[in-house]
Amino acid sequence: MIRQNPLFDQPLESNDPFGLSKLSLRRYSVQYLLMVLVVIGLLVATNVQTALHGNLTLRILAATMLGLTLAKTVFLVYVGNRTIAVEAWIRRLGMGDFEYRIEPRGRDEVSKSCEALETLRQSSIRAMQLDLVQELSDELREKNIALEDTLDELKSAQDRIISQQKLAELGELSAGVAHEIRNPLQFIRNFASSSRIMAHEVGEMSRQPEIDDPEEMDELTTAIGENMERIVAHTDRADRTIADMLAMGRRSTGTFGSVDLNRLIAEQARLAHHAVQAQIPGFDTTVRFDLDPDLGPVFGVEEDLARLFTNLVTNACHAMAERAAASGDGFEPELGIETRQTPDGASIRVRDNGMGMTTEVMSRIFNPFFTTKAGNRHTGLGMTLSHDIVREHGGEITPVSEPGEFTVMTVRLPRSPENR
Repeated sequence: MIRQNPLFDQPLESNDPFGLSKLSLRRYSVQYLLMVLVVIGLLVATNVQTALHGNLTLRILAATMLGLTLAKTVFLVYVGNRTIAVEAWIRRLGMGDFEYRIEPRGRDEVSKSCEALETLRQSSIRAMQLDLVQELSDELREKNIALEDTLDELKSAQDRIISQQKLAELGELSAGVAHEIRNPLQFIRNFASSSRIMAHEVGEMSRQPEIDDPEEMDELTTAIGENMERIVAHTDRADRTIADMLAMGRRSTGTFGSVDLNRLIAEQARLAHHAVQAQIPGFDTTVRFDLDPDLGPVFGVEEDLARLFTNLVTNACHAMAERAAASGDGFEPELGIETRQTPDGASIRVRDNGMGMTTEVMSRIFNPFFTTKAGNRHTGLGMTLSHDIVREHGGEITPVSEPGEFTVMTVRLPRSPENR
Protein backbone atom coordinates (compact mmCIF):
# COMPACT_ATOMS: atom_id res chain seq x y z
CA MET A 1 0.00 0.00 0.00
CA ILE A 2 1.43 3.37 -1.05
CA ARG A 3 0.19 6.40 0.79
CA GLN A 4 -0.71 9.42 -1.30
CA ASN A 5 -0.01 13.00 -0.35
CA PRO A 6 -3.23 14.97 0.14
CA LEU A 7 -1.85 17.58 -2.25
CA PHE A 8 -2.35 15.16 -5.13
CA ASP A 9 -6.05 14.88 -4.43
CA GLN A 10 -6.44 18.36 -6.00
CA PRO A 11 -6.67 18.85 -9.80
CA LEU A 12 -3.32 19.94 -11.23
CA GLU A 13 -2.42 21.93 -14.27
CA SER A 14 -0.42 19.70 -16.61
CA ASN A 15 1.85 17.27 -14.71
CA ASP A 16 3.46 19.74 -12.32
CA PRO A 17 2.54 19.29 -8.64
CA PHE A 18 2.78 23.04 -8.02
CA GLY A 19 0.47 24.04 -10.91
CA LEU A 20 3.31 25.51 -12.99
CA SER A 21 2.31 25.21 -16.66
CA LYS A 22 4.69 23.79 -19.22
CA LEU A 23 4.44 27.06 -21.14
CA SER A 24 4.86 29.30 -18.12
CA LEU A 25 7.25 32.23 -18.73
CA ARG A 26 8.81 31.49 -15.37
CA ARG A 27 10.46 28.45 -16.88
CA TYR A 28 13.98 29.01 -18.24
CA SER A 29 13.32 26.48 -20.96
CA VAL A 30 10.33 28.49 -22.20
CA GLN A 31 12.34 31.68 -22.10
CA TYR A 32 15.13 29.96 -24.09
CA LEU A 33 12.59 28.66 -26.59
CA LEU A 34 11.20 32.15 -27.11
CA MET A 35 14.70 33.43 -27.76
CA VAL A 36 15.22 30.69 -30.35
CA LEU A 37 11.91 31.58 -32.00
CA VAL A 38 13.03 35.20 -32.19
CA VAL A 39 16.28 34.07 -33.82
CA ILE A 40 14.30 31.92 -36.24
CA GLY A 41 12.18 34.95 -37.08
CA LEU A 42 15.28 37.01 -37.75
CA LEU A 43 16.72 34.19 -39.87
CA VAL A 44 13.49 34.00 -41.86
CA ALA A 45 13.65 37.77 -42.48
CA THR A 46 17.32 37.45 -43.45
CA ASN A 47 16.45 34.69 -45.92
CA VAL A 48 13.72 36.84 -47.47
CA GLN A 49 16.06 39.79 -47.88
CA THR A 50 18.76 37.54 -49.20
CA ALA A 51 16.39 36.03 -51.70
CA LEU A 52 15.41 39.49 -52.93
CA HIS A 53 18.81 41.18 -53.00
CA GLY A 54 21.58 38.69 -52.30
CA ASN A 55 23.59 36.35 -54.50
CA LEU A 56 23.14 32.57 -54.71
CA THR A 57 25.86 31.71 -52.21
CA LEU A 58 24.41 34.00 -49.58
CA ARG A 59 20.93 32.58 -50.16
CA ILE A 60 22.19 28.99 -49.73
CA LEU A 61 24.06 29.93 -46.59
CA ALA A 62 21.02 31.69 -45.09
CA ALA A 63 18.71 28.75 -45.93
CA THR A 64 21.16 26.29 -44.33
CA MET A 65 21.32 28.34 -41.14
CA LEU A 66 17.51 28.48 -41.03
CA GLY A 67 17.18 24.69 -41.45
CA LEU A 68 19.71 23.97 -38.75
CA THR A 69 18.01 26.40 -36.42
CA LEU A 70 14.60 24.78 -37.03
CA ALA A 71 16.05 21.32 -36.36
CA LYS A 72 17.66 22.55 -33.17
CA THR A 73 14.35 24.09 -32.13
CA VAL A 74 12.48 20.77 -32.60
CA PHE A 75 15.13 18.96 -30.57
CA LEU A 76 14.94 21.68 -27.91
CA VAL A 77 11.16 21.28 -27.60
CA TYR A 78 11.53 17.48 -27.27
CA VAL A 79 14.28 17.67 -24.64
CA GLY A 80 12.51 20.51 -22.87
CA ASN A 81 9.33 18.48 -22.46
CA ARG A 82 11.26 15.55 -21.04
CA THR A 83 13.21 17.83 -18.74
CA ILE A 84 9.97 19.37 -17.47
CA ALA A 85 8.59 15.83 -16.86
CA VAL A 86 11.73 14.86 -14.93
CA GLU A 87 11.44 18.07 -12.93
CA ALA A 88 7.80 17.23 -12.08
CA TRP A 89 8.83 13.68 -11.15
CA ILE A 90 11.48 14.98 -8.75
CA ARG A 91 8.96 17.28 -7.09
CA ARG A 92 6.38 14.51 -6.78
CA LEU A 93 8.95 12.19 -5.22
CA GLY A 94 9.79 14.88 -2.72
CA MET A 95 6.10 15.18 -1.83
CA GLY A 96 5.62 11.43 -1.41
CA ASP A 97 3.90 10.52 -4.68
CA PHE A 98 5.42 7.19 -5.72
CA GLU A 99 2.86 6.36 -8.42
CA TYR A 100 4.07 8.94 -10.95
CA ARG A 101 6.96 7.96 -13.21
CA ILE A 102 8.22 8.44 -16.79
CA GLU A 103 9.94 5.93 -19.05
CA PRO A 104 13.57 6.58 -20.01
CA ARG A 105 14.07 6.99 -23.77
CA GLY A 106 17.49 6.77 -25.32
CA ARG A 107 20.84 6.94 -23.59
CA ASP A 108 21.21 10.67 -22.98
CA GLU A 109 21.56 12.41 -19.64
CA VAL A 110 17.79 12.79 -19.28
CA SER A 111 17.29 9.02 -19.65
CA LYS A 112 20.05 8.36 -17.12
CA SER A 113 18.34 10.78 -14.75
CA CYS A 114 15.09 8.84 -15.26
CA GLU A 115 16.83 5.57 -14.41
CA ALA A 116 18.32 7.10 -11.26
CA LEU A 117 14.95 8.49 -10.24
CA GLU A 118 13.32 5.10 -10.83
CA THR A 119 15.90 3.47 -8.53
CA LEU A 120 15.16 6.15 -5.93
CA ARG A 121 11.41 5.57 -6.34
CA GLN A 122 11.73 1.80 -5.84
CA SER A 123 13.96 2.30 -2.78
CA SER A 124 11.49 4.78 -1.33
CA ILE A 125 8.61 2.37 -1.89
CA ARG A 126 10.49 -0.43 -0.13
CA ALA A 127 11.34 1.92 2.73
CA MET A 128 7.72 2.97 3.06
CA GLN A 129 6.60 -0.65 2.94
CA LEU A 130 9.05 -1.49 5.71
CA ASP A 131 7.76 1.43 7.74
CA LEU A 132 4.21 0.29 7.09
CA VAL A 133 5.05 -3.28 8.09
CA GLN A 134 6.66 -2.00 11.27
CA GLU A 135 3.65 0.16 12.00
CA LEU A 136 1.26 -2.72 11.36
CA SER A 137 3.46 -4.97 13.50
CA ASP A 138 3.28 -2.49 16.36
CA GLU A 139 -0.50 -2.25 15.98
CA LEU A 140 -0.78 -6.04 15.86
CA ARG A 141 1.36 -6.34 18.98
CA GLU A 142 -0.88 -3.89 20.81
CA LYS A 143 -3.99 -5.76 19.67
CA ASN A 144 -2.45 -9.08 20.76
CA ILE A 145 -1.82 -7.63 24.21
CA ALA A 146 -5.42 -6.41 24.33
CA LEU A 147 -6.66 -9.83 23.18
CA GLU A 148 -4.58 -11.57 25.84
CA ASP A 149 -6.09 -9.31 28.49
CA THR A 150 -9.57 -10.05 27.13
CA LEU A 151 -8.80 -13.78 27.08
CA ASP A 152 -7.71 -13.64 30.72
CA GLU A 153 -10.95 -11.86 31.60
CA LEU A 154 -12.96 -14.46 29.66
CA LYS A 155 -11.16 -17.29 31.46
CA SER A 156 -11.94 -15.68 34.80
CA ALA A 157 -15.57 -15.23 33.77
CA GLN A 158 -15.69 -18.85 32.58
CA ASP A 159 -14.31 -20.07 35.90
CA ARG A 160 -16.98 -18.07 37.74
CA ILE A 161 -19.73 -19.41 35.49
CA ILE A 162 -18.50 -22.98 35.90
CA SER A 163 -18.46 -22.50 39.67
CA GLN A 164 -22.04 -21.24 39.50
CA GLN A 165 -22.98 -24.22 37.36
CA LYS A 166 -21.45 -26.57 39.91
CA LEU A 167 -23.38 -24.87 42.69
CA ALA A 168 -26.59 -25.25 40.66
CA GLU A 169 -25.84 -28.94 40.15
CA LEU A 170 -25.15 -29.39 43.86
CA GLY A 171 -28.40 -27.63 44.69
CA GLU A 172 -30.33 -30.01 42.44
CA LEU A 173 -28.53 -33.05 43.85
CA SER A 174 -28.93 -32.06 47.49
CA ALA A 175 -32.56 -33.17 47.61
CA GLY A 176 -31.67 -36.48 46.00
CA VAL A 177 -28.79 -36.96 48.40
CA ALA A 178 -31.09 -36.24 51.35
CA HIS A 179 -33.52 -38.85 50.03
CA GLU A 180 -30.68 -41.31 49.46
CA ILE A 181 -29.32 -40.82 52.99
CA ARG A 182 -32.74 -40.86 54.67
CA ASN A 183 -33.39 -44.47 53.67
CA PRO A 184 -30.22 -46.01 55.17
CA LEU A 185 -30.61 -43.82 58.26
CA GLN A 186 -34.12 -45.15 58.72
CA PHE A 187 -32.87 -48.71 58.36
CA ILE A 188 -30.05 -48.00 60.83
CA ARG A 189 -32.55 -46.58 63.31
CA ASN A 190 -34.86 -49.57 62.98
CA PHE A 191 -32.08 -52.15 63.29
CA ALA A 192 -30.52 -50.28 66.22
CA SER A 193 -33.89 -50.06 68.00
CA SER A 194 -34.55 -53.75 67.41
CA SER A 195 -31.06 -54.66 68.59
CA ARG A 196 -31.51 -52.59 71.75
CA ILE A 197 -34.67 -54.52 72.60
CA MET A 198 -33.02 -57.86 71.89
CA ALA A 199 -29.94 -56.85 73.87
CA HIS A 200 -32.19 -55.99 76.81
CA GLU A 201 -33.81 -59.44 76.58
CA VAL A 202 -30.39 -61.12 76.41
CA GLY A 203 -29.34 -59.16 79.47
CA GLU A 204 -32.47 -60.26 81.35
CA MET A 205 -31.84 -63.86 80.41
CA SER A 206 -28.18 -63.71 81.41
CA ARG A 207 -29.06 -62.47 84.90
CA GLN A 208 -31.20 -65.55 85.59
CA PRO A 209 -29.55 -68.35 87.65
CA GLU A 210 -30.32 -70.75 84.88
CA ILE A 211 -31.13 -70.03 81.27
CA ASP A 212 -34.49 -71.56 80.50
CA ASP A 213 -34.13 -71.46 76.71
CA PRO A 214 -30.48 -71.38 75.50
CA GLU A 215 -31.61 -71.66 71.89
CA GLU A 216 -33.68 -68.49 72.16
CA MET A 217 -30.69 -66.69 73.62
CA ASP A 218 -28.53 -67.91 70.74
CA GLU A 219 -31.18 -66.71 68.27
CA LEU A 220 -31.27 -63.29 69.92
CA THR A 221 -27.48 -62.89 69.88
CA THR A 222 -27.39 -64.07 66.26
CA ALA A 223 -30.11 -61.56 65.32
CA ILE A 224 -28.20 -58.79 67.10
CA GLY A 225 -25.09 -59.67 65.10
CA GLU A 226 -27.05 -59.66 61.85
CA ASN A 227 -28.53 -56.28 62.73
CA MET A 228 -25.05 -54.95 63.36
CA GLU A 229 -23.97 -56.14 59.92
CA ARG A 230 -26.99 -54.46 58.35
CA ILE A 231 -26.22 -51.26 60.23
CA VAL A 232 -22.64 -51.32 58.93
CA ALA A 233 -23.85 -51.96 55.38
CA HIS A 234 -26.32 -49.08 55.45
CA THR A 235 -23.72 -46.85 57.09
CA ASP A 236 -21.37 -47.63 54.20
CA ARG A 237 -24.20 -46.83 51.78
CA ALA A 238 -24.75 -43.43 53.39
CA ASP A 239 -21.02 -42.81 53.44
CA ARG A 240 -20.75 -43.58 49.72
CA THR A 241 -23.60 -41.19 49.00
CA ILE A 242 -21.91 -38.40 50.94
CA ALA A 243 -18.62 -39.17 49.20
CA ASP A 244 -20.35 -38.95 45.81
CA MET A 245 -21.80 -35.57 46.69
CA LEU A 246 -18.44 -34.31 47.92
CA ALA A 247 -16.88 -35.47 44.67
CA MET A 248 -19.41 -33.37 42.79
CA GLY A 249 -18.64 -30.36 44.95
CA ARG A 250 -14.87 -30.57 44.72
CA ARG A 251 -13.15 -28.40 42.17
CA SER A 252 -11.56 -30.62 39.58
CA THR A 253 -7.82 -30.91 40.00
CA GLY A 254 -7.43 -32.01 36.41
CA THR A 255 -5.36 -34.95 37.61
CA PHE A 256 -5.83 -38.05 35.48
CA GLY A 257 -5.98 -41.43 37.13
CA SER A 258 -7.57 -44.85 36.93
CA VAL A 259 -11.39 -44.65 36.99
CA ASP A 260 -13.83 -47.54 37.42
CA LEU A 261 -16.49 -46.44 34.95
CA ASN A 262 -19.10 -49.05 35.89
CA ARG A 263 -19.00 -48.07 39.57
CA LEU A 264 -18.94 -44.35 38.83
CA ILE A 265 -21.84 -44.53 36.36
CA ALA A 266 -24.01 -46.56 38.76
CA GLU A 267 -23.36 -44.14 41.64
CA GLN A 268 -23.97 -40.96 39.65
CA ALA A 269 -27.04 -42.38 37.92
CA ARG A 270 -28.57 -43.19 41.32
CA LEU A 271 -27.81 -39.71 42.64
CA ALA A 272 -29.17 -37.94 39.57
CA HIS A 273 -32.30 -40.11 39.55
CA HIS A 274 -33.13 -39.33 43.18
CA ALA A 275 -32.38 -35.63 42.61
CA VAL A 276 -34.97 -35.45 39.80
CA GLN A 277 -37.46 -37.39 41.95
CA ALA A 278 -37.03 -34.77 44.66
CA GLN A 279 -37.45 -31.93 42.16
CA ILE A 280 -40.48 -33.42 40.37
CA PRO A 281 -42.89 -35.03 42.84
CA GLY A 282 -44.45 -38.21 41.53
CA PHE A 283 -41.82 -38.84 38.89
CA ASP A 284 -40.25 -42.28 38.75
CA THR A 285 -38.55 -44.34 36.08
CA THR A 286 -37.23 -47.81 35.56
CA VAL A 287 -33.45 -47.70 35.35
CA ARG A 288 -31.94 -50.62 33.48
CA PHE A 289 -28.19 -51.15 33.73
CA ASP A 290 -26.30 -53.18 31.14
CA LEU A 291 -22.72 -52.77 32.34
CA ASP A 292 -19.97 -54.71 30.63
CA PRO A 293 -18.16 -56.69 33.37
CA ASP A 294 -15.01 -56.76 31.21
CA LEU A 295 -14.99 -52.99 30.74
CA GLY A 296 -12.07 -52.35 33.08
CA PRO A 297 -10.81 -48.95 34.23
CA VAL A 298 -10.09 -45.97 31.99
CA PHE A 299 -7.65 -43.11 32.43
CA GLY A 300 -9.52 -39.92 33.36
CA VAL A 301 -10.42 -37.26 35.92
CA GLU A 302 -12.99 -38.91 38.20
CA GLU A 303 -14.65 -35.67 39.38
CA ASP A 304 -15.17 -34.49 35.79
CA LEU A 305 -16.49 -37.83 34.58
CA ALA A 306 -18.88 -37.95 37.56
CA ARG A 307 -20.24 -34.55 36.53
CA LEU A 308 -20.59 -35.77 32.92
CA PHE A 309 -22.65 -38.87 33.78
CA THR A 310 -24.77 -36.98 36.33
CA ASN A 311 -25.64 -34.39 33.71
CA LEU A 312 -26.54 -37.00 31.08
CA VAL A 313 -28.84 -38.90 33.46
CA THR A 314 -30.41 -35.67 34.77
CA ASN A 315 -31.22 -34.49 31.24
CA ALA A 316 -32.68 -37.89 30.38
CA CYS A 317 -34.91 -37.85 33.47
CA HIS A 318 -36.12 -34.33 32.73
CA ALA A 319 -36.98 -35.34 29.16
CA MET A 320 -38.99 -38.34 30.40
CA ALA A 321 -40.72 -36.24 33.07
CA GLU A 322 -41.73 -33.76 30.37
CA ARG A 323 -43.17 -36.51 28.20
CA ALA A 324 -44.93 -38.07 31.20
CA ALA A 325 -46.61 -34.73 31.92
CA ALA A 326 -47.71 -34.45 28.28
CA SER A 327 -48.76 -38.11 27.77
CA GLY A 328 -50.60 -38.81 31.01
CA ASP A 329 -50.80 -42.09 32.94
CA GLY A 330 -50.24 -44.38 29.93
CA PHE A 331 -46.56 -43.46 29.61
CA GLU A 332 -43.91 -45.56 31.38
CA PRO A 333 -40.48 -43.87 31.61
CA GLU A 334 -37.52 -46.12 30.95
CA LEU A 335 -33.85 -45.22 31.28
CA GLY A 336 -31.20 -47.53 29.87
CA ILE A 337 -27.51 -47.19 30.70
CA GLU A 338 -25.07 -49.38 28.82
CA THR A 339 -21.28 -49.70 28.83
CA ARG A 340 -19.23 -51.62 26.31
CA GLN A 341 -15.56 -52.29 25.87
CA THR A 342 -14.13 -51.00 22.59
CA PRO A 343 -10.75 -51.77 20.96
CA ASP A 344 -9.26 -48.48 22.22
CA GLY A 345 -11.40 -47.68 25.27
CA ALA A 346 -15.01 -47.61 26.38
CA SER A 347 -18.41 -46.70 24.99
CA ILE A 348 -21.23 -45.43 27.23
CA ARG A 349 -24.83 -45.11 26.02
CA VAL A 350 -27.58 -43.33 27.95
CA ARG A 351 -30.99 -43.92 26.36
CA ASP A 352 -34.31 -42.45 27.46
CA ASN A 353 -37.80 -42.60 25.98
CA GLY A 354 -38.48 -38.94 26.67
CA MET A 355 -39.52 -36.04 24.47
CA GLY A 356 -36.57 -36.36 22.11
CA MET A 357 -34.93 -33.53 20.19
CA THR A 358 -35.34 -31.96 16.78
CA THR A 359 -32.41 -31.68 14.39
CA GLU A 360 -32.17 -27.96 15.13
CA VAL A 361 -31.97 -28.55 18.88
CA MET A 362 -29.34 -31.29 18.45
CA SER A 363 -27.20 -28.92 16.40
CA ARG A 364 -27.21 -26.40 19.27
CA ILE A 365 -27.16 -28.47 22.47
CA PHE A 366 -23.41 -28.01 22.92
CA ASN A 367 -23.59 -24.23 22.45
CA PRO A 368 -22.98 -22.22 25.63
CA PHE A 369 -26.13 -20.92 27.38
CA PHE A 370 -28.49 -22.84 25.07
CA THR A 371 -31.19 -24.66 27.02
CA THR A 372 -34.64 -26.05 26.36
CA LYS A 373 -35.53 -26.06 30.07
CA ALA A 374 -37.71 -23.37 31.57
CA GLY A 375 -36.77 -21.43 34.67
CA ASN A 376 -33.99 -19.10 35.73
CA ARG A 377 -31.99 -21.83 37.50
CA HIS A 378 -30.99 -23.47 34.22
CA THR A 379 -27.85 -21.85 32.82
CA GLY A 380 -27.59 -23.78 29.57
CA LEU A 381 -24.02 -24.81 30.38
CA GLY A 382 -24.60 -28.45 31.34
CA MET A 383 -24.10 -29.99 27.91
CA THR A 384 -21.37 -27.47 27.06
CA LEU A 385 -19.36 -28.56 30.09
CA SER A 386 -20.11 -32.21 29.30
CA HIS A 387 -18.80 -31.73 25.78
CA ASP A 388 -15.67 -30.01 27.11
CA ILE A 389 -15.06 -32.83 29.59
CA VAL A 390 -15.32 -35.49 26.88
CA ARG A 391 -13.05 -33.51 24.57
CA GLU A 392 -10.44 -33.01 27.32
CA HIS A 393 -10.43 -36.80 27.79
CA GLY A 394 -9.75 -37.26 24.07
CA GLY A 395 -13.20 -38.73 23.41
CA GLU A 396 -16.37 -37.76 21.60
CA ILE A 397 -20.06 -37.42 22.45
CA THR A 398 -22.75 -38.09 19.85
CA PRO A 399 -26.51 -37.41 20.17
CA VAL A 400 -29.16 -39.41 18.30
CA SER A 401 -32.79 -38.57 18.80
CA GLU A 402 -36.31 -38.87 17.43
CA PRO A 403 -38.72 -36.09 18.48
CA GLY A 404 -41.38 -37.47 20.81
CA GLU A 405 -39.77 -40.92 20.93
CA PHE A 406 -36.27 -41.24 22.40
CA THR A 407 -32.78 -39.78 22.81
CA VAL A 408 -29.49 -41.67 22.92
CA MET A 409 -26.30 -39.96 24.09
CA THR A 410 -23.19 -41.99 23.21
CA VAL A 411 -19.86 -41.18 24.85
CA ARG A 412 -16.63 -42.75 23.64
CA LEU A 413 -13.56 -42.48 25.81
CA PRO A 414 -10.00 -43.73 25.20
CA ARG A 415 -8.58 -46.16 27.71
CA SER A 416 -5.16 -44.59 28.14
CA PRO A 417 -3.29 -41.33 27.34
CA GLU A 418 -1.70 -42.97 24.31
CA ASN A 419 -5.18 -43.20 22.72
CA ARG A 420 -6.02 -39.57 23.38
